[in-house]
Amino acid sequence: MKLLWQLARRSWKQLGLAALLGGLSGGTNVALLAIIHRSLRQADAGSLKLAGIFAAFCVVSLLTRVIAQTFLVRLMHQSISQIRMDLIQKILRSPLRQLEEIGVNRMLGALTGDVGVISHALNNVPMLCVNVVILLFGAGYLATLSIPVLIAAIIFTVLGGLSYWLIARQSYPYFGKSREQSDTMLGHVRSLITGVKEMKLHSRRRDTFINDVLLPEEAAARRTQLISAVIQDIASSWGRLLFMIAIGLLLFAWPRIQSLDAGTITGYTLAIFYLMSPLERIVSMIPLLVRAGISIDRLQRIGLMLDDLKTEPTTESTFDSWACVELVGVTHTYHREGYDEGFQLGPIDLTIRRGELLFIVGGNGSGKTTLAKLITGLYVPESGEIRLEGVTIGDPEREAYRQLFTAVFDDSTIFSGLWGLERHDLDGRAAEYLRALRLDHVVKVSDGQFSTTTELSAGQRKRLSLLTAYLEDRPIYLFDEWAANQDPVFKETFYHEILPDLRGQGKAVIVITHDDRFFSVADRVVKLEDGRILYDAEPEPSAAAITHLP
Repeated sequence: MKLLWQLARRSWKQLGLAALLGGLSGGTNVALLAIIHRSLRQADAGSLKLAGIFAAFCVVSLLTRVIAQTFLVRLMHQSISQIRMDLIQKILRSPLRQLEEIGVNRMLGALTGDVGVISHALNNVPMLCVNVVILLFGAGYLATLSIPVLIAAIIFTVLGGLSYWLIARQSYPYFGKSREQSDTMLGHVRSLITGVKEMKLHSRRRDTFINDVLLPEEAAARRTQLISAVIQDIASSWGRLLFMIAIGLLLFAWPRIQSLDAGTITGYTLAIFYLMSPLERIVSMIPLLVRAGISIDRLQRIGLMLDDLKTEPTTESTFDSWACVELVGVTHTYHREGYDEGFQLGPIDLTIRRGELLFIVGGNGSGKTTLAKLITGLYVPESGEIRLEGVTIGDPEREAYRQLFTAVFDDSTIFSGLWGLERHDLDGRAAEYLRALRLDHVVKVSDGQFSTTTELSAGQRKRLSLLTAYLEDRPIYLFDEWAANQDPVFKETFYHEILPDLRGQGKAVIVITHDDRFFSVADRVVKLEDGRILYDAEPEPSAAAITHLP
């Protein structure tokens, strides 16, 4: 309801008009009920005048309901789209470290499962509003027949609704459990898809995965869904029976309390049958709204639900000129596999100069990639400062600072197009680089879109990411183990042609590498060990002098 209120504040004019038309539709529906009741009570049931009024109200009811629902459906679809885009914006604005802790499975579950449930609930809101209006006007009509019976009907409705809720609420914990199981299953499915080669090569691993992991989880999820569905069916059946109980009390019990004329009894009986449909629809939406509430809570727990559905302004500042980037006493703590305690990188003191080729080396787990993320502004230092030309990079400057970098990480994503690049003759330049990187036989580019990016080898994907990096033409380039998947020819080209060419253009080039035989290409080599800088100087004539430092 809080979410609906936020949406309503943003589109209150549309919502007000829809409510007005919905009210008119509900009023005409009840008017039709009154005409039917009057026709049943009068001798001239075939009156042309009454038939004309009935036909007119039918037309008005149809038109107002269609227009009101069109307004509401349009508003809800706009709201759903806005929620999805706001969540995407939230992900893009969230710190990378926080997103890594949330995990891909939970974010995918949020954007597909949770947003889908919320969208389904919001899509049912227009029908909910119309049915509520019909019930309110129906209660008003019943008041014209008999106030005491209306009061009794309201009391019975409250008690009946309470009894329905006491049954239905038993299924609510299973909704939350089912949502958690959905995330777990999504993780298993991703493991199956990404590890299908390993599964095919190891039959025992495949059988264990299916029999001991996938099938038990699937059975548990099915059992949870079955229990919640059975409880909901019991509650729904009890709700339908309540209407019959209400009619039975009206016909057989109420006359013992108060005498009623036949017209009033007929009117109430007719109204109960008429109002059964909107009331059943409202009740049937309760589980859906509960699931939507659970999804909203999940989004809030993982930090992806916006408190205020507005996008934050982005800074317009830029850094047009610079000579060096300085890391002063920078630290960052994170969990390292195989260690119980946190691993601290730093304090790091490092200067990166324009027109310099810098190699960062070290063993696995020494902190190289984490340092790269700190340098590029993807991680925020826990202590210390990053300075650009003596200016400390804080939150207001961080977005503009990141725009200085083009980074090709070991797990970089290859997009289907050269999005965000508007250089003159973009297709021609891209085709030229495709030929130079020997990709022109597998990838074509047209209007900034690649013909394919899915059927490439790991080395080809790295080369295609290098093409994108070239076209971005940023002041600082960072390559994380780029040459690891390349054949010897491309390794030689990368170290002896591509890197010197970028340096010659005045770029600062940072390379994370294990290729010790190419260290002599660098202007400086920084060696990390256990999160600290062990060596920072010009490369020695012999690579072994760097590789085997004490």
